Amino acid sequence: MDSRWLAPLVGVVGLLTLVVGVVWAELDMRTMGGVPLVGVGGVLLLAAAVVAATTERTTRRRDALPR
Repeated sequence: MDSRWLAPLVGVVGLLTLVVGVVWAELDMRTMGGVPLVGVGGVLLLAAAVVAATTERTTRRRDALPR
C-alpha cells in the first residue's frame, strides 16, 4: 500500500470511530460504553496527522523549481 493513502484512510476510520463512539455514549447513558471508542477515534485521528506529516516531509523535494 502506498504511504500517501495511509493517512487519509486512518483519518476516515478515526472520524467514523469518533462519531460512532459519541453516538453510542449519548444513546447508552447507563453504561457509557462508547466513551472508550471516542478515545480510540481520537488516537486514530492523531495517528493520521502524524502519518500525513511524516509522509509529506519524506516525499517533499527540496528544490521543486530549478533556479
